[in-house]
Amino acid sequence: MPLLMETCMAFTSAYHNIGIENHTEFISAWGDGALSALPVVLALMITVSMAIKPKVEKFLN
Repeated sequence: MPLLMETCMAFTSAYHNIGIENHTEFISAWGDGALSALPVVLALMITVSMAIKPKVEKFLN
């Protein structure tokens, strides 16, 4: 799920910054955006699952 959301955000960023007329540059920017955001997404995913999720579960129970 986070990978899909990251890919969609990279798509919209590439679309707004470059446009879809130049397909090669668009695909390159889309890939660069998705790959550069991947480490951040992985770090956030680990942080949420290790720190925030247990506190929310404890609060709800």
